[in-house]
Amino acid sequence: MPRYHIITLSILSLLFSLFIYNLQPLSGNKLSEVKEIYIDKGESFSSVSEKLLGEGLIRSARSFRWYGLFSGSAHAIKPGYYRVSPAESAVEITEKFVRGPEDLVTPIIEGLTVKDIDRKLSALGIIPPKGILNLTPKEFIADYPFLNKSLSFEGFLFPDTYRFAPHSDPKLVVRKMLDNFKIKAANQLSAKGKDFYKYLIIASLIEKEVPDVLNDRELVSGIIQKRLDIGMGLQIDVTVLYGKCGGALLTCESLKLSRDDFSIASPYNTYIHRGLPPTPISNPGAHAIYAALNPQKSRYLFYLSDPKTQKTIFSEDFDEHNDNRARYLGL
Repeated sequence: MPRYHIITLSILSLLFSLFIYNLQPLSGNKLSEVKEIYIDKGESFSSVSEKLLGEGLIRSARSFRWYGLFSGSAHAIKPGYYRVSPAESAVEITEKFVRGPEDLVTPIIEGLTVKDIDRKLSALGIIPPKGILNLTPKEFIADYPFLNKSLSFEGFLFPDTYRFAPHSDPKLVVRKMLDNFKIKAANQLSAKGKDFYKYLIIASLIEKEVPDVLNDRELVSGIIQKRLDIGMGLQIDVTVLYGKCGGALLTCESLKLSRDDFSIASPYNTYIHRGLPPTPISNPGAHAIYAALNPQKSRYLFYLSDPKTQKTIFSEDFDEHNDNRARYLGL
């Protein structure tokens, strides 16, 4: 073989080895800092390569571009936000861009408030801070008439496990949750006609007050309804807490109520205001809504939760209730 062929092959082999090397992960540490990369609609693969290099995520922008061209991926990448680690190879990063942005799987548990949900989703990078709080039900009434008399989304953001893209439009996030409410709750509540909102409020009280134990929620629902019927104050602690904490229960500085808290001049203070609070105090799940719609009649008029066992303790009269308070709560 002629000498110049050998030299040419050696150079090509060296260049190929360098190319393969440059496709390897920049870091072998799987715990390397993950960075967020945004690919704009119509952005060139060359621009994306330079962006990755500038963030310290790849070894070579040129090798990254070559791989994109050779693999046919350069024209198949999708716009959106991505989380990229220097522990990923150029091949893995490219394949990620071709698949498109990964949704975040986000459980929204029963009993969270709108402010709690807003803060959770913003902390995950799904919406900007106050993304939901800056919206109003009026903007959605055309598609969701059940919001007609609502001042907030409280009660309507149905608990479930959702998939959201990073940096989603808050309106799309709210719509997904309202669609879920429409499918899983609205029809049952609509059967109550004008009392639709009343039962949603009751469901929100039950969700926060009573653990999901067989029959307990239906019994408490019956007690709430009985108190409303006889004009007795509901005297529900969690409504006071909701007012005290401004509807942000997960981040409230103190979830303990003092004696003075029961005198707070809030429309949510069911110790000084008879009837239901003006809005739901949480976003209830299916069972709490079922319990609100199916109150169970009983001889009971009082209840409390044992802090040790979370069991609901029922009482027929005030004297028995006081005995239970002393026994279970030390009051």
